Amino acid sequence: MKEYIKLEFMWIGVTLLVSTLILFPIYYVAREGYLFYISNFVAIFIFLSLTRYIFMLKHTPFARVKWFKFLWIFLPIPLLMLSIDNMMEFQQYLEEEGTYALIKANNGDIKFSVIQWIRSQYIFFGVGAIIVLLLIPVRMIISFWRTTNTVDRV
Repeated sequence: MKEYIKLEFMWIGVTLLVSTLILFPIYYVAREGYLFYISNFVAIFIFLSLTRYIFMLKHTPFARVKWFKFLWIFLPIPLLMLSIDNMMEFQQYLEEEGTYALIKANNGDIKFSVIQWIRSQYIFFGVGAIIVLLLIPVRMIISFWRTTNTVDRV
């Protein structure tokens, strides 16, 4: 069990590191001009963490903890509403202000490809988080069924 707890903390650290590495180029280019740091970080963190739980639940310390699975059946409801709201806010901002307003930079040497990358990664992780939030309750119900009816499956 101690190995699973160490592995869980390692995965949380890796997820935080990857999230930071994805957002660092945006900070390097935009500084305070980018308005979606928090929602972008949340989308990346949700996507990476819950994808891991969907595919590798048996390698977590929560594999046979029923309250954890019960929590992840109902917790995605408010997180899903928050993620959809963040995506709609981002899309509305892009439609009203345009893609160059994403970074609010004064210098003209910002490449369009950097702005497109910012837009693409936000949409990728935002939509990925929404899909994962829809799938995690199904995975937890399946895990409930397996742990109740079998001894060795999660």
